[in-house]
Amino acid sequence: MKKNILFVVDEKCIGGVSVLLCDILNMSTITEKNNIDVLVLHNRGEGLNNLPKSINLIYGTKYFEAVDFSIKEILKAKNIKLLLKKIRLILDLKTGMIKKRIIKERKKILSKKYDYEVAFKDGFTAIFTGYGESTIKYHWIQYDYNITNPNRRYPKIFKEILPKFDKIISVSEGVKKDFNKIYDLGTKVEVIENVVDINRIKEEAKKKNSINLSKNKINIICVGRLNFCKGYDRLIDAVNKLNLEGLFDSAIVRICGDGPERLELEKKIKQFNLKEKVLLCGMVSNPYKYYKNSDLFILPSRYEAFGLVIVEALALGVPVLATKNSATKSLIINNYNGLIVDNNDNDLYEALKAILKNPSKIVTYKKNLKDYEYNNTDILNKISSLFK
Repeated sequence: MKKNILFVVDEKCIGGVSVLLCDILNMSTITEKNNIDVLVLHNRGEGLNNLPKSINLIYGTKYFEAVDFSIKEILKAKNIKLLLKKIRLILDLKTGMIKKRIIKERKKILSKKYDYEVAFKDGFTAIFTGYGESTIKYHWIQYDYNITNPNRRYPKIFKEILPKFDKIISVSEGVKKDFNKIYDLGTKVEVIENVVDINRIKEEAKKKNSINLSKNKINIICVGRLNFCKGYDRLIDAVNKLNLEGLFDSAIVRICGDGPERLELEKKIKQFNLKEKVLLCGMVSNPYKYYKNSDLFILPSRYEAFGLVIVEALALGVPVLATKNSATKSLIINNYNGLIVDNNDNDLYEALKAILKNPSKIVTYKKNLKDYEYNNTDILNKISSLFK
């Protein structure tokens, strides 16, 4: 008999969460064996376009429109209505009224009882699911809790909510370890790495390339949301230093993605006169076309739980230079198929400088990637076992 399963996300912006959820539902057996709904609390963004046709996509009420916005973003947008909704949400969280509010809003959104409910993103989705009545509850955690805790503003609520989950799924051992340092939930936290649809990535990369990569230059690619945690500001700082030293004439950086830091990054690029050397490509529906002919992928993140883009790059034969975090340590073989550097501005600069001075390293790393494989089988078996 088919079970009813609900996955809950806060929004559907293009990014790792949307890609991971689509890959899980497309590649695992749970879709064909169960009735699956995906609840998007706030209908914002262009992600989740690759969900199986059998998936029922539903949306939250107006109450949740401010969930995925920060006060800073709302003030910058000068949206008074959204600001009032955000204040109301914060007051509910601070006063403890959020439980009653979620119970009330759930009745408006959900028309059936679920055997399994999955809070598929850290933070508010855990509150939404934790206060629900689904039989079995899981929570997927995807933050690097050693660097940033998305639950920090409401510790009392999360201390109450998190033990309610039957399992908490961590995308890496590092995330599990740091999460348990804070919440001490022991064996309730289980590691299941991210599934990655390598075949889809390679097929997308084969599509006609609409970009002109620079000949006789080291083409560097970055892919991700333009926010502070991704560290693009410090990558631009590193490029500026190298440019002033006369070392960056041989390279060009393309950053695919959009987000709240775009204007600040544009100002920095203009300030340093790097318009010809650092290109903001905006939101790209198929970034794999950029990957495939690039020489080096850079992930300058301040924190990263898994790093889906690392696997995508390696699968397409592109070496990765990345800062050390929960993601990189388990995905990159240091100085074999890429480089892992300490998570600070200077080490990022020094590593990029070393590569520019000795580009033959890239050639070696690419050779070592010819036999790269990412094993999804064990991961998919673990996911399927959650819903038996």
